[in-house]
Amino acid sequence: MSTVQDISNLNLRARTLLREHASEALACAQQAAVHAIELGYDLGFTESIFLQGSIISLQGNTEEGLPLMRHALYMANLHQFKTLIPDCLQEIARACYTTGDYDNALDAWFQCLDAALEIDAQDTYILGQIGLGQLYFAHDDFYHALNHHTKARDYAYQCQDPAILAAIEINIGVDQFELQQIDNAKKTLKQALVYAQQAKNLEYQAAAMGTLGRVALAERDFPLAHSYLERARGLNQRHQNNWGEAHNLYNLGLLALEEAQIDTAIQLFRTSLNIAQTMNAAHLVYLVELGLSKALEQKGDFENALKFHQQGYEHHYLILRQASPQRLHIMEAKLEAERTRNENKTLREQNSLEREARQHSEHIASQDPLTGLLNRRGLEARSSNMLRSNPEHRQPLALLMIDIDFFKAVNDRWGHLVGDYVLRQVAALLKSGCRQDDLVCRWGGEEFLILLPSRNGVSAQDVAERLRSMVEQWPWEKIEHGLQMTISVGVTHYQNDTQLTPLVQRADRHLYQAKQAGRNRVICAAAPPM
Repeated sequence: MSTVQDISNLNLRARTLLREHASEALACAQQAAVHAIELGYDLGFTESIFLQGSIISLQGNTEEGLPLMRHALYMANLHQFKTLIPDCLQEIARACYTTGDYDNALDAWFQCLDAALEIDAQDTYILGQIGLGQLYFAHDDFYHALNHHTKARDYAYQCQDPAILAAIEINIGVDQFELQQIDNAKKTLKQALVYAQQAKNLEYQAAAMGTLGRVALAERDFPLAHSYLERARGLNQRHQNNWGEAHNLYNLGLLALEEAQIDTAIQLFRTSLNIAQTMNAAHLVYLVELGLSKALEQKGDFENALKFHQQGYEHHYLILRQASPQRLHIMEAKLEAERTRNENKTLREQNSLEREARQHSEHIASQDPLTGLLNRRGLEARSSNMLRSNPEHRQPLALLMIDIDFFKAVNDRWGHLVGDYVLRQVAALLKSGCRQDDLVCRWGGEEFLILLPSRNGVSAQDVAERLRSMVEQWPWEKIEHGLQMTISVGVTHYQNDTQLTPLVQRADRHLYQAKQAGRNRVICAAAPPM
C-alpha cells in the first residue's frame, strides 16, 4: 500500500519531468492519482489530475487537458488547497492562450495574479504577468507587450530562479524583435539562453534558440538561422513540445522562401500547419497560412495562394475580436480598414509584415519604450495644437522641466539595471501625480517635461512641489539599500509662444537655478498676466 509521501514523491517527479520528458511525467501523475484514490488523499489526487492536464495540454491535446485542469481547480477551491489554485489558473490560461481563446486566458491570468498574491507565490505571479504581456503580443500590440514584460522583469528583480528569468528575457527579446530593436533583441535572447541552460530547461532553450534563428533570418545570416532553428526543433522534438516544433517549422519555411527553395518552403509550411491545426493553435495557424499563401504565390499557384491568404486574414480577424470592448472596437476598425485598403492590391502588397511595420512605427514614433511616457517627438506633436491656438481664446499653460538628482551616481554604484528601474519608477510617480490631460514626457536621459494645460502661477508650482515630494518620500530602499532619489524642477509659463522651444529654454534656466541652489527643490518664474 502506498503512503502519502509516496504519492507526493510521484507528483514531484511528474512536475520535474513534465516539460522535458512528458511521457514519463504523465505516467508518474497517473500512478499518483491511482494511489491517491486508494488512500482517499484529496490533495495528492487534485495535484495529480492537474499535472496530467498540464502535460496533456503541453503535448498539444488541450481539449483533453483543459477539463482535467479545470476539475483540479474546482477541487482546489473546494478543499482550499491554496498553493494549487494559482498553478491551476496559470496552466489553464496558458492552454487557452495556445488555442487562441484569449478572453478566457485573460480571465484566468487575472484570477491567477490575485491567487498568487494571496499566498505570496512570487514565481507564479511573475508568470501571470508574462501571460498578460503575451495577450498584448497576440493582438499585435508589441509596445505594450514589451512594457508588461519589462514590469515582470522588475517583479523578478531579486529572483534566483534561472527558469523564471529565462522566461522573462525570452518574452522581452521577442517583443524587441517585433519592434525591430534587433540589436537589443539579440543581446536579450542570448542572456535568456544562458539562464535556460543554467536551469537545464529544454523548453526555454528551444524558445531562445528559435527566436535567435528569427533574428539571424532578419539579418539575412541564413546559415546561422538554419543552425539555430534546427537545434531548437531538435530540442522541441526531444521534450515533445508540438507547438514549439510547429513554430520552428514555420520559421524554417520562411528561411526556405528567402533562399528561393519554394517547394521546400511549401512542405515545411504544410507540416507546420497540420501540427498547429491539430493543436488548435489559432495564432500560429493564421501565421502559417499567410506564409503558405506567399510561397504558393511565388510558385504561381495563385488560386490556392488566394485561398490561404483569405483564410489567414479571417483567422486573424477572429483572434483580434477577443479583447476588452475598447480594444475590440479599435482592433476591428483597424482590421476592417486594412482589409478594405488591401482589396485592390496584389497578394505581395497585403503581407502581414508590412502592416506590422506600420504599427511598430506608430508606437515607436511617439512613446519612450523604457518608461511608457511620451518621447520628445510625441510631446512636440501633442503640444503644437495648444501653442498654435488663437491667443484670445488660449487657456493658461505651464511647463515643468524635471531632472533626477545625481542620477549618474546610481548607474555608477548599482549599475544600469537599477538605473532603468529608477527611471521607470520616477516616470510612474510623475504620471500618477498628474491629471489625465497633462502631457508627461521623457525628454531624454534622466530629464522629463510636463505640460500642464489650464495651469498657471501658484497651481503649477503646487503641482511641481507635489511631484518633488512624491519622489523624495517614495521608499527607494525597496530597490537597493542606501538608495534615495530626489528631483529638481524648473517651472515656466506661456508667454505668447508659438513653439515649444522657448518654453523649454526658460524652464531649463529655472531648472539650472534649482540645481545650483542645492537640488531637490522647485524654482518657478512669476506667472505673466492673462
